[in-house]
Amino acid sequence: MQLTQHTDFGLRLLIVLARNDEAIALPSFAAQQGLSYNHVAKVAQALVHEGFAVSRRGRNGGITLARPAADIRVGDVVRKLERGMRLADCANCALKHDCALSSILAEALAAFMAVLDRYSLADVAQSGVPAFAPWAMLPAVPTCAVTAPS
Repeated sequence: MQLTQHTDFGLRLLIVLARNDEAIALPSFAAQQGLSYNHVAKVAQALVHEGFAVSRRGRNGGITLARPAADIRVGDVVRKLERGMRLADCANCALKHDCALSSILAEALAAFMAVLDRYSLADVAQSGVPAFAPWAMLPAVPTCAVTAPS
């Protein structure tokens, strides 16, 4: 399963907020992360709307966490930001009345969310924990070497 950019950016912003005691200015966050300010602003607005963050205007304004990081579950954030978490489009499938896949996918999604529910924002915002890099574990793409006929 891959989360949308919206959720990805929201989790990133929350992690940075959890690591800082001060309000974060969205333009500087967007620049540091190499993200579009407009997209970050929409994500921040959603985080405020869902009660994960608070926003303050003015010279010393910015965005901060609405409550302690230990009180924010990663699963709750994903549920609020990730709209329509379907693993397949079973509703529009010709096999929808004669297929066990939908119940298997529902079970898989429940297991995925159960793992996220075990962790708080404080857990994922710990510094010094090496990131898991699944892309580094992919096999190398074979190259096609053209050789002269012998």
